[in-house]
Amino acid sequence: MLAKLKQGIVQAEVAVINGCSVLSSLRQRMPLRVSSPLYPVSEQTVSFFIMNPAAGLLQGDQHSIYVRVKENAQAVIMGQGATKVFRSPERNFSKQFTTICVEAGARLEYMPEVIIPFAESCLLSRTNILVSSQASVLFWEINAPGRSARQELFAYSKLDQQTNIYIDRELIFSDRFVLEPSIVPTELQSWNNHLGLVHDYTHTGTFWVINPNAEQELGYVVQRNTEAEEGYLEKIANKYGVLLAGTKLTKEAYCFRALGRNADNIQEAFKELWQIFRKRLFNQTAWPWRKY
Repeated sequence: MLAKLKQGIVQAEVAVINGCSVLSSLRQRMPLRVSSPLYPVSEQTVSFFIMNPAAGLLQGDQHSIYVRVKENAQAVIMGQGATKVFRSPERNFSKQFTTICVEAGARLEYMPEVIIPFAESCLLSRTNILVSSQASVLFWEINAPGRSARQELFAYSKLDQQTNIYIDRELIFSDRFVLEPSIVPTELQSWNNHLGLVHDYTHTGTFWVINPNAEQELGYVVQRNTEAEEGYLEKIANKYGVLLAGTKLTKEAYCFRALGRNADNIQEAFKELWQIFRKRLFNQTAWPWRKY
């Protein structure tokens, strides 16, 4: 007998009240939950975790996350644990929908944990980021190939992910990644081939940066052989054993991609980038990282 379908929901709004960013509205339904708000740095930025007390996403489950950061508010959101996607013997997709809305003068930094698709799992993931041209968003997503400790690499049935970015209601970028490992010819399997999609690596990561001053403040990061920061991305890549590249989408938006052989290395590389971005874009010191 199949487990009962679970439709987890988080709908959270952050607003400024008396100079303090607060969770002004929250609706949540198990198995998704939101932690109590935290203020590890100052009252201007509220931080909280999105949690899943259940084991993970079973076939047919649907998780919907909606976060709205209102004008001039600031929020940092983290995931408490990895998103585990369990097997779907009937190929009934597990679904995850994320919508992020950030208004003028507001800022959202969203750092979920790694997605782990188990053998025979099917995941459909859609992320929509709607942001004012005068707002800021830092958001990353990291994928594992399966349970690496069990040598369960690319044994899932299908992974279908799409991210759409809107600035002032105009779609400026749509990124979709679809992989069905079982139908990929052996000679083209990217986890065994240097010419494949992930270049003989197993884990992938994408870091989106949207800020009105992105071009001015971050252009140097993606430049190579500059006098000020020669090969900056290469230095981080070598430090953590990952492959790392960045590109400008528009003057307000940048995208950074990472390939690695474990999730921790990609996350550490992204954390270093995150701290640099916070300093350059917001003139703020390093965030006191904590996972649990």
